[in-house]
Amino acid sequence: SSNEGSGIQSSHAEKAAQNIPKEEFERKVKEIIRLALTSELRKVPLKRDEIIRKVLKEHSRSFPVILSKAQERLRDIFGMDLVELPVKDKRVNIGSNAPRRNAQVKEKSSSNSYILKNILPKKLLETDLINWDKNKDLEVMGLLTVVLSLILVNGRVLSDGRYYFHQLNNYTRRLHLHNDERFDLEKLIANFVKQGYLVKQKVSVVENPSQTSDKDPVEYRWGPRAKIEMPESNLCDFIKAVYGNDAPPDLEKRIERASGIE
Repeated sequence: SSNEGSGIQSSHAEKAAQNIPKEEFERKVKEIIRLALTSELRKVPLKRDEIIRKVLKEHSRSFPVILSKAQERLRDIFGMDLVELPVKDKRVNIGSNAPRRNAQVKEKSSSNSYILKNILPKKLLETDLINWDKNKDLEVMGLLTVVLSLILVNGRVLSDGRYYFHQLNNYTRRLHLHNDERFDLEKLIANFVKQGYLVKQKVSVVENPSQTSDKDPVEYRWGPRAKIEMPESNLCDFIKAVYGNDAPPDLEKRIERASGIE
């Protein structure tokens, strides 16, 4: 069975780790932690192959044991969890009337890519320990939250993002952010895709090949990093906060219906 297979692999990994001198084992744990923190600063996933190539080298069989120790340290010392990204959904080109759900195929069971997830208690984040006023990235993350919320309440996909991004551009102008190069929306969206917060997919409509266009329709969905860092419950709370006292009593049910939650 698969459980027996994983148990055997774990046993082999433990034996391989026991053959590594204690000081070297400790050094490799610290190197993985350093690599994870560096990758997070760059907002790029840390890949298993990179860990083996740069840190473990000939000790690749001990990967699960050393990774587990690094994860433990990250949780205890930094308040961060090194978690594996979910596998990206591979989508095929579909006709305009084809059911969208059937156009989704998963090829791999494991992404072998990891990111750091903040697990500090919410109460601690709300204290003066962190100076949020000087954290300029918060404004960008706020805009990302709006984009992810739009995707969530549009059935988890923006079939054509142009209208919504045009509206976002209007909002940035009202907030006098349009002269700030950090809020160049086209660059921001491209960066969100690069960082794994969004997945951008071209959709070719194959039913009418005679209807050609310079640009194929584009769909935007949540990327693997967003699924880890932005729980849907948090986005629902954000949407309710935007409505404030004007929120209709059935807002939560409306959000669930709009996002496709049965």
